[in-house]
Amino acid sequence: MKKQKLVAVLLAVAPLLSHADVTVYGSIRGGLNVYKNAQTNQTTTGVDDYSSRIGFKGNEDLGNGLKAIWQVESGLAIDGTGSATGTSSGTFANRMSFVGLQGDFGKIRLGYLDDVTTETEATDIWYDSRQVNLAFPIYDNGVDLIGNFGDSRIKNSVRYDTPNLAGFSGILQYGADETSTAGKPKQTQLGARLAYTNSGFFGAYAYQAKQNQGANNDKTSAINRIEAGYDANNLYLAATYNWLTGYGNGTKFGINDANAELKSQSWALTAAYQFGAFKPKLTYSQYKDPKVDGVSQDWGVKQVAVGLDYSLSKRTLIGVQYAQMTFDQGYQTVTKSAGDKSSVFGTYMKHNF
Repeated sequence: MKKQKLVAVLLAVAPLLSHADVTVYGSIRGGLNVYKNAQTNQTTTGVDDYSSRIGFKGNEDLGNGLKAIWQVESGLAIDGTGSATGTSSGTFANRMSFVGLQGDFGKIRLGYLDDVTTETEATDIWYDSRQVNLAFPIYDNGVDLIGNFGDSRIKNSVRYDTPNLAGFSGILQYGADETSTAGKPKQTQLGARLAYTNSGFFGAYAYQAKQNQGANNDKTSAINRIEAGYDANNLYLAATYNWLTGYGNGTKFGINDANAELKSQSWALTAAYQFGAFKPKLTYSQYKDPKVDGVSQDWGVKQVAVGLDYSLSKRTLIGVQYAQMTFDQGYQTVTKSAGDKSSVFGTYMKHNF
């Protein structure tokens, strides 16, 4: 973030800090990872950050049930090495940050906001290291070689969240593209989500689109995701099904089309059970062979993750987890991988404040 922008953010937040209730919060997460990379077939061991963050949030009562709300959240790298995945760890307001209004109508916010697919990750109950490109479940891993996007935050975003109406809730989101590349249209983003919860059962559908994609900037990439599950009586069960249409340059993957269309599908199942201070958890997910320009490709990926959390207190836990991804031969070929498996074993500690 440029210095001018940082100063502008601080000036905007200062009045809120002085006149409204302010909460300082965060989560410090670190662990020891042993990571085997399929592309290099090498194993590395290191102390890594697990997406630590610190934030400031608050509200001001404006009367008649209306509140001004705001939040500024930043990622940290407690291992001192920053981010291997481009999340700009250590940059001010590099996580969800906004200003908005909340009332009986719901809430509307402006800023850098979680997208609707990020809100639809019921099968993701894991702690991922920034230094290891092996996120799980698989839809959050970026294995779509041509068309992957989503499961992040949208810059320059406007987002409206409805109130809960008899168990139903919704989200509408718009993300403006403020780049100014000559001769290219803006790559705006649109999102919508509908969810329902009742007696521990939940379900949701999310749609996210990115406009003006492809070599000719005349396509719209789109993600559709459905999730359902149960969260009550110490039991957690969740299922996710994801399908995507994306556009990109296929020539680097052996496809003779610089404006290739990719259609992919993936799914995940997660189970966890809390007994006492212990919570074992399991996720299995699969990226099915996608189609590029209507032709099926041998780019399938399978992934399994197992773990165990142990709560030392309400705010502190330790845990251990292992995940492995297995790549089909075609995926190994196009990514020039030396092996067919990536894996990570990690022990971690998390403290919320």
